[in-house]
Amino acid sequence: MCTYNSEKYLPEQLETIIHQTLRVNEIVVIDDASTDQTIDILNDYVKRYPDLFRIIRNEKNMGARKNFERALAESKGEIIFLSDHDDYWMPEKVAKVVAYFNSHPQDKVVFTNAMFMDENSASLPSTLWDVVGFTPAVRAYAQTKDDLLRYLLKHGRIVTGATLALRKESLGQILPFRLMHKIWHDAWIALVAANAKMLGYIEEPLIRYRVHSKQQVGYGYMEKIKGNNAVPVLQMKELKGETGDEELIQLIHVRRKRVRLVKRLSRFIQVDPVIKAEILQERKASEKAFSRAKSLPVRLLESFRKMFK
Repeated sequence: MCTYNSEKYLPEQLETIIHQTLRVNEIVVIDDASTDQTIDILNDYVKRYPDLFRIIRNEKNMGARKNFERALAESKGEIIFLSDHDDYWMPEKVAKVVAYFNSHPQDKVVFTNAMFMDENSASLPSTLWDVVGFTPAVRAYAQTKDDLLRYLLKHGRIVTGATLALRKESLGQILPFRLMHKIWHDAWIALVAANAKMLGYIEEPLIRYRVHSKQQVGYGYMEKIKGNNAVPVLQMKELKGETGDEELIQLIHVRRKRVRLVKRLSRFIQVDPVIKAEILQERKASEKAFSRAKSLPVRLLESFRKMFK
């Protein structure tokens, strides 16, 4: 767990971790130079559970990415859970994740679904996967390891760090985090694990994910929670292989972005060569349709505008 000025929600989250049906062996907390009562709360828990807690305090603020990297490196357990400071773990979260790992030995990293709650712990509609677009239709597409990697490379962020658990043996491939100026640590973990064919998921919501105005990322979900989160028609057409010239033109900038991501990742990991080649070919197909439909000046102007949007 990483904390920063977490006094409001921290005790509730710690209680849900401590009182799991399958007890955790250690709780490693990296505090990012909090200025409120967070450290006092943590020290109180250390007094109550001296064999359970290990608190590391930064002298200056390092940010969530660097802190989670350190937290993973400091953890001693064979199975490591990432945790935000302001959520709520379901009582059987640890037991169900451990059972999953035991029954899926090929998987070294797993993520789960989550329910939403507000700043007062009141339930909100939708699930996390509804909001990020990992719907039943998409899961039907992403059932194999190859298709899950395809989906992550082509369609983006479906893995939320607060739901992640890892076998310690996976850290040799995952650490250090890379591309942090482009993606968050959970996206990096998911991409590396999926590329190594060791990423799995549990459909059941095993945490309640809190949405509040002081979050770095999660508050952006609020509008989506209230809206219609159907998978876009264009995305479904692409998943089903139903793209004609009109769809290929619409996908031109998205496909260029995918190629850039693959090239950046390839500096650090050996991206699956079959899927890498597929993504390059898909971009070429869109480029050809784009060239046939629009003149060179129009293409250049549209591309230039897209770069700075």
